[in-house]
Amino acid sequence: MKTEAIGFFDSGIGGLTVVRELLKQLPNERIIYIGDTARSPYGPRPLTKVRQFAWELTNFLMKKRIKMLVIACNTATAAALEEIKERLDIPVVGVITSGARAAIKATNTGCVGVIGTSGTIQSGAYLKAIMHRSSKINVQALACPKFVPVVESNQFDSAIAEEIVLDSLKPIRIQKPDTLILGCTHYPLLSPVIQKVIGEDVILIDSGAETVSDVSLLLDYFGIQADKMPKNEDHEFYVTSSPAMFKEIAKNWLDMTDLSVFHVGLSELSLRVKKEVVVNTKDERSNGADNAKNSNSKSENFEIDERAIVIATHNLGKAKEFTALFKDRGYEVKTLLDYPELPEVIETGMTFEENARLKAETIARLLKRPVLADDSGLMVDELGGLPGVWSARFAGVGATDAANNAKLLHELSSLSTLPERRTAKFHCTLVFAAPERESLVVEADWKGSIATIPKGDNGFGYDPLFLVGDTGVTAAQLSVEEKNKVGHRAQAVAKLKFVWEEWLVKK
Repeated sequence: MKTEAIGFFDSGIGGLTVVRELLKQLPNERIIYIGDTARSPYGPRPLTKVRQFAWELTNFLMKKRIKMLVIACNTATAAALEEIKERLDIPVVGVITSGARAAIKATNTGCVGVIGTSGTIQSGAYLKAIMHRSSKINVQALACPKFVPVVESNQFDSAIAEEIVLDSLKPIRIQKPDTLILGCTHYPLLSPVIQKVIGEDVILIDSGAETVSDVSLLLDYFGIQADKMPKNEDHEFYVTSSPAMFKEIAKNWLDMTDLSVFHVGLSELSLRVKKEVVVNTKDERSNGADNAKNSNSKSENFEIDERAIVIATHNLGKAKEFTALFKDRGYEVKTLLDYPELPEVIETGMTFEENARLKAETIARLLKRPVLADDSGLMVDELGGLPGVWSARFAGVGATDAANNAKLLHELSSLSTLPERRTAKFHCTLVFAAPERESLVVEADWKGSIATIPKGDNGFGYDPLFLVGDTGVTAAQLSVEEKNKVGHRAQAVAKLKFVWEEWLVKK
């Protein structure tokens, strides 16, 4: 058992901060890591949903025959640690208790700040962990939901990151803590910026790094520490979305030049085991395959009908854009409204293509018929492509169009006299998926710039701020007919017209 790997999971790349510390302290240990990048961040999600994800990732790692599990995610630790510890027969470590213990030891004034995701802060897990050990500590907790998207988009050392950190930490700076717990494993990548904003005299507690001490103690206690790195065995890294961004950050953060990252589809995770069934012990692992078969059979209830094409939307107006394109060739067009029994597919990818693929490929697999999905948003050059896939929630989860526009204007306020640096584009990605075919991907951009004040009443989202090309007219000043002729989706559909049928009929 000594030669088996230690399993890590996180909602994304944040757990690499724990892995880096473990590789320093325990270089003989082999790592198997999975980051759920397609569904990151976990913070805004209900803890019941996070618990489900945690079990899916746990079962993935148990299939790899790990000797210890590290839940390198504060939100998942708060949601599922105790339940997973109770049902597994290997040591399981979370990241909250270690951080709480270190903060109590470090503080001199008794005022401790905790920053984390909305889910972690709302759970009260750090408050409980600290108060359980010392009722004299004054704990000030603050949710910082904007931090994880900044890290996951590889912007953690940018000017944008500094502005977001400065704005987010204002409430806790007033409390003047002498110790601050970084209650999310993503946050250490922002630690230089956080330290600058919070003050050089404030002690930062990296909850993930502190966890490695507990890992070391448990390895010794159970006598399962590795004597040397197994020959011909490499560390394994997996992600649930595109590996490219993760690999770039991981190589730099872990200082590994030959690091390999593999993709694991969400459908594979969900089919490994039913939500209510978990792999408790290594003897029970063989049952996982049977459970996967049972779960898979539940998704096979629809008849194959490739003469019907489903548009992955509940918006009938959007579906009408495609109706003529397909009906002229003898295909029936349907929408998700025709399939109310389908589960919701949450757009959690890090790119437009990942979101569109997630919708199209998941639904095509369930329905066994062609499915077309799109994802689109605004990309501002000066902001490194943000808001991008976060366009609808740029100002936070559930943000209104007005709030998103206000945040965009705030981010570009220093460039009000430099229109040449306010360039932007609306982007659209269409993904056409069908059984037994590699998906067809079509993309288009609508180039323009960002106005200093909103204009027009005919649009929605960022339309009132998007100046079309060099016309000086915003998208919201165009008629619906004009926009549908020149917009990013219209351009993508025009490209689709030339390739879709040949792709669809090709076996």
